Amino acid sequence: MDILSDILRTLKLRGTVYFHASFHAPWGMKIPAGEFANFHIVTDGICWLDADDQGPPIEMRQGDVAIFPRGNSHSLMYEPGASTIQAVDLLSKPKPSPNSQGMAFGGGGSATTSLICGHFEYDRDCPHPLFDTLSACIYIRAGDQRNAAWITTASELAASISAGEGNPGTEAVIDRLAEALFIQSLAAHIESMDDRDGFLIAVQDKHIGKALSLMHNDISHEWTISELAKAALMSRSVFTEKFRRMVGEPPMLYLARWRMLKARELLIDTDMVIGHISQTVGYQSEFAFAKAFKKLLGTTPGAMRRAASN
Repeated sequence: MDILSDILRTLKLRGTVYFHASFHAPWGMKIPAGEFANFHIVTDGICWLDADDQGPPIEMRQGDVAIFPRGNSHSLMYEPGASTIQAVDLLSKPKPSPNSQGMAFGGGGSATTSLICGHFEYDRDCPHPLFDTLSACIYIRAGDQRNAAWITTASELAASISAGEGNPGTEAVIDRLAEALFIQSLAAHIESMDDRDGFLIAVQDKHIGKALSLMHNDISHEWTISELAKAALMSRSVFTEKFRRMVGEPPMLYLARWRMLKARELLIDTDMVIGHISQTVGYQSEFAFAKAFKKLLGTTPGAMRRAASN
């Protein structure tokens, strides 16, 4: 099983596309910090991205993608230094687009940029090292040819929706495509990372990645440091130190936390009895499972299930 997909499914990643629209110069919008992970795809023309405190503005061209995993504030504009207004104010004044179907915003200039904008959300009550180590802004250039196919598909689907041409269910399809975009962007982002530590790098490491795969693919197994180190072709001490440095916590703590997140998922989304859940996530004793669950998540399995059913 792909580790990133497993994590994002457990954390209930959901993607939503707001619009596919044209922006006519002059224009500039400020997206405030928030709880959602915003994303933007340029489907035509150019614009400039000012990621607050992340350096000078970046020119975005057709096919480029920008994602803000932690919902940091940022601005989009037709040229560097252009004045901006809050996005909600700009988007409250749509106008007919003279050059394309769908919505249009901004001024009356001839320079036009088309954007797909939306957000990702995930269960923030499920802490995981993945999101702790992501960059404030993930930026993917269209020059990476591996991205071309899904960027094109996303653009075409968004265009059909904004034009009212989508078949029933098309909007749900593009939302699922947005979720796939997040995973693809993470994979592309790994190759551009200079830092050699962090969870994304750990997943790709031939030693630590092997241990992570074992934990995720057989969560019920009673893993030991010796087993994991042997599978990673490392000594216990070297494996433990490298895992802690790259992932941010020792291997057995990571495994315990991951088991509790999977147990939480089963408690909320299924009717599986708690005793069976405890065995599924690697605990033969329901008492030991409940104790570990309370220690790591701050509540009992039964209380978690009752709260979810209310």
